[in-house]
Amino acid sequence: MRKRGVLLGGLSVVFASLLATAPADARNLYFDMWCQEQGYDKARCDQRQPADVAAFEEYWRAVEKYEEQYFTERQSYGNFRDELNSLDEIAAPGFNKFDPEKSDRPN
Repeated sequence: MRKRGVLLGGLSVVFASLLATAPADARNLYFDMWCQEQGYDKARCDQRQPADVAAFEEYWRAVEKYEEQYFTERQSYGNFRDELNSLDEIAAPGFNKFDPEKSDRPN
């Protein structure tokens, strides 16, 4: 019974940590910080007018889109680099698994 409780507790911690991690590791943006960076006075920021909130959300979507693209490009480059580095570890030089028929480049 005890082992089962410990196992379930460990699994729940792992599951919670996976849910907490954002896929793109987007930075946290806050309305108050954004409002002050726009040069608005504190009273206006505290009011949170619908037009200001809409402008902030538009800005947030643009940042999120950029960061998602940046994350996928970094991941793609990392995969390419790892594949290239794995070729250095092969005893026979050259592209051992290269098939010109399946190549992305035109002949």
